[in-house]
Amino acid sequence: MIEKKVLKKGQVVIPKSVRDLLGLHEGDMVKIDLEGDTIKIKKEKKVSSKLQEIAEKHDKDLSVEEIKDQLESRYEA
Repeated sequence: MIEKKVLKKGQVVIPKSVRDLLGLHEGDMVKIDLEGDTIKIKKEKKVSSKLQEIAEKHDKDLSVEEIKDQLESRYEA
């Protein structure tokens, strides 16, 4: 377990070793959740990753671009 000090503005630095393991980079989004007195921080997946998961879940062999095109055509109507 890694201990970090809470800074003046409530900031906590995620250690580089953890950022590297999760592939977190400047500008990436994270989700913060509370469970009792526990804070959970989860790396937010990029939209393209979520779309690819959806395609795989439905056994479709679609590229991210094909999924995007299908979604756009649905909302244009």
